[in-house]
Amino acid sequence: MKVGLLGAGYILDSHATALAATPGVSIHAVADTSRGRATRAAARFGIPHVFGSLDEMAHSDCDVVHVLLPPALHLQAAAQLLECGKGIFLEKPMGLDSTACAAICELAAQKGLPLGVNHNFLFSEGYEALREGFKRGELGRADQLSVSWHFALPILQFGPFDNWMLAAPANTLFELGSHLAAFVVDLVGSTHVDCAVAGNPLTLPAGQTVFRHWTAVAHAGAATVTLSLSLTQGQADRILRLRARGGSMQLDFGRDIGWREFTLSDNPIFDAHAIATGSARSKRRDARRQLLRRLSAALAKRPDANPFEASVFRSIQAFYAGGLRRIDARHGGELATEAIRLCESIAAAAGAGTPTLSSVSVPVAAPVASPSVLVVGGTGFIGRRLVRRLVEQGYGVRVLTRNVRAAAIEFEGTPVELVAGSHGDREAVRGALSGIRAVYHLAKCEGKRWQDYLDGDVEPTRVLGEESVAAGVERFIYTGTIASYASAAANDRIDNRTGVDPAIERRGHYARSKAACERLLQSLSRERGLRLVIVRPGIVIGPGSPPWHPGVANFSSETRAFYWGDGTNALPLVLVDDVAEALVRALQTPGIDGETLLLTSPPLLTAREYLQALSQCMGTKIEVATRSAWRSWAADMLKELAKNAVRHPNRRWPSVHDWACHSHRSRYDSAMTQQMLGWQPVADRDTMIRRGIAEAVDWFMR
Repeated sequence: MKVGLLGAGYILDSHATALAATPGVSIHAVADTSRGRATRAAARFGIPHVFGSLDEMAHSDCDVVHVLLPPALHLQAAAQLLECGKGIFLEKPMGLDSTACAAICELAAQKGLPLGVNHNFLFSEGYEALREGFKRGELGRADQLSVSWHFALPILQFGPFDNWMLAAPANTLFELGSHLAAFVVDLVGSTHVDCAVAGNPLTLPAGQTVFRHWTAVAHAGAATVTLSLSLTQGQADRILRLRARGGSMQLDFGRDIGWREFTLSDNPIFDAHAIATGSARSKRRDARRQLLRRLSAALAKRPDANPFEASVFRSIQAFYAGGLRRIDARHGGELATEAIRLCESIAAAAGAGTPTLSSVSVPVAAPVASPSVLVVGGTGFIGRRLVRRLVEQGYGVRVLTRNVRAAAIEFEGTPVELVAGSHGDREAVRGALSGIRAVYHLAKCEGKRWQDYLDGDVEPTRVLGEESVAAGVERFIYTGTIASYASAAANDRIDNRTGVDPAIERRGHYARSKAACERLLQSLSRERGLRLVIVRPGIVIGPGSPPWHPGVANFSSETRAFYWGDGTNALPLVLVDDVAEALVRALQTPGIDGETLLLTSPPLLTAREYLQALSQCMGTKIEVATRSAWRSWAADMLKELAKNAVRHPNRRWPSVHDWACHSHRSRYDSAMTQQMLGWQPVADRDTMIRRGIAEAVDWFMR
């Protein structure tokens, strides 16, 4: 059976990985309006055909198409594909209007084509066990059903703010609340909403409002139903609880751990003990079984190693089981339509309006001067400050960005020129360099394999550097990282003359990649005359970035962390505004070609002092422990031994040296940079705490 993937966004990986392990199907084609993105997906998964439009996919020879587009486009795409004889597998939510959803179901029935909707959590192992027990009557008649999705939504803080989910207040409910609605409809059927509240509003950069809390009370027959949605930072809590006449069931569907409670004694002395020990025994047994299964899946490189991927995998396998002759009711359009109807009722009861079909867009003010400075990575934490500082000083600025619409929101009211493209695309870079005299390269890469960094960081840096030489750029400013230093020895001093770690090949991918980019650019400087300046910012803090900085400690949550070492050495902190100022001065200061500039404030705070100040600013106790480099290495090595044994694609060999460098025990001294640029970073402890920690907490907790 030939399967097509329509849309090459983040969810494609989950579908493609699951399909690759599903018998009887092959991924035949991928389509996206960004043909480059579709081509990269095809290369990653060995997909033979690449299309650039829905129309091409509709007229292909695919049997079934997975619709992985933004929700506002689901039904339009489904209708066209059905008319062209394609079976459909839609990502949730099915659509944004229950009447239109019902019409699509009717069209599929008329055409005799399969239609499925992926509410993947309905196929998790834990939910299937709960569902089967309830359907068999093990608990008796349902009395109370509560479903909660209390899980942070990072795009509320960091964007991209053009995401469809943020375009209107009801959009987040339909995107995330459809998970909860699917549980409710599957377990208790059609549900009537009695009341609903949308609260904790947040105004985003483009002026739109998002509600971070949703609560609804409803009923289905004699059963009361509550739905709760929270998008704020905090403990991850995605729980389904069903109380019935004969007992209760609970499922942590985010972690896929479930347990049941039955009253075994009418004696209150023994009842509490029986309930507690029974629940604990059930949780422990399930947790151990799940751990072993997930470790086995990870080592065997199966697509079900974590709960979310496992639920997608099980959902897709269930959809294709039996060759699409019989669709599971949990995939059915009727359930999906009813889930959308429930979301509509909640939004109406809360007075939140209806979801929008369009994403957010804003106009961008034209540059006040012809662009002479190109910024790559201009929408990042440092880049945003740099662009605004350059504009304030009268420079014409051009920003090369993959997402022009998101950048337009970020720089609304700031006169900049936005150009779409990647710094690894030569044609895009050549166009972006027209009329440019200076280039800032602040872009970075994230990946799991070294090859990811070669493809996403090193090679694009080569392209940008070579094209900058060809364009006659007068200054090329590259931001490296202090992570590339050998910084584990307390007696060592690091300044502008300090080179990257001689053992850089044994370091983490990020530090190694940044050092490789520096070497490449330095080679272009020596051999082809690239006028290069390298800056290496320290641990950059301030509003606009989470105050739980990994350079300070390893944070497992906002209230749990361990120090890199004992946490008593002073850290190389620097405020983001000071970094932006130094970057502007690096453009304005003559005679510094070939220099490497360390950007750190004087050592003002240890990790222990930083976390103490952070705790006070948050009003929360932070539990912190020390952890030696050897202990961190041992835990890492144990994991990597298993991955290397099965030749996992993400395998590597960790080093004690790499873990030791996390502590930054060496003393950092930026005096040479300060003298060279006439730069004065914050040198006052109280100011560093106020601007670097307190203001960051206020920004993040807003």
